[in-house]
Amino acid sequence: MDFLSLFAIYVVCVLTCIFLVCKCSRYEQTPVGRLYSCWSELGSRWVPEWMQRFSQKALHRIFHQRNSLFVILHLLLEGAVYGEFSYEVFGFCIEMDTGVPSLVVPYLLLAMKTYFFYQCCHRDPGTVTEENHVALVAVYQYDRVLFQPGVSCPTCLFVKPARSKHCRVCNRCVHRFDHHCIWVNNCVGARNARHFLLYLLCVCAMAGDIMVLTADMLFHAVLHSNLLHAYYIDQQGQQQPVGFLFIIQVGLGYGATH
Repeated sequence: MDFLSLFAIYVVCVLTCIFLVCKCSRYEQTPVGRLYSCWSELGSRWVPEWMQRFSQKALHRIFHQRNSLFVILHLLLEGAVYGEFSYEVFGFCIEMDTGVPSLVVPYLLLAMKTYFFYQCCHRDPGTVTEENHVALVAVYQYDRVLFQPGVSCPTCLFVKPARSKHCRVCNRCVHRFDHHCIWVNNCVGARNARHFLLYLLCVCAMAGDIMVLTADMLFHAVLHSNLLHAYYIDQQGQQQPVGFLFIIQVGLGYGATH
């Protein structure tokens, strides 16, 4: 599979996830959520009721119960991107005598990201239990604005510490609760927030580094092909110098076919 097709699949997956999250995470009033609602109303006229019930149950299972679907999807997309990068870009960069340290950086970032990703998935985010409840209540003061003293969790049946919240997906109260992340299949709280931020930092660094190496590959491909001084024949049969947009198109075409 070529790079552009892989990128298109990635974009489609990301946009699909955004639509589903806006619909299933109580963000229907956002522009994306409203667009999804309109699409659902139009589709409900043609989709059988049994299929609508099945899709609703499936979406509830995906977004409102713990499952590893998005963890697997994340790993598959990441493996596909790195496989394509290793097959296409890495070899060409070696031919261009790109420094080995520069080529090793994406894989070092991948190793670091994998460690933090594992910690986010498996580390306890800060579950409030009967054993640690008294200690956690004393950590933060109640601000009496967002967090009121004496408020009990109707599910866990104890007074909620300040800055804690009950996660309806994991069915537990989490200390310094931030949010439930479907991509790590876990809550983000006091005990794994640092790992989650470092995980995001590594993902951004990986994407940026691969983007720079890929752009460098395309730039050298243009230089080696002497496109900067090339000409083409237009529809009127006149010889025209190659423009910047034409060079970008050829560069992307090169990346898609090599």
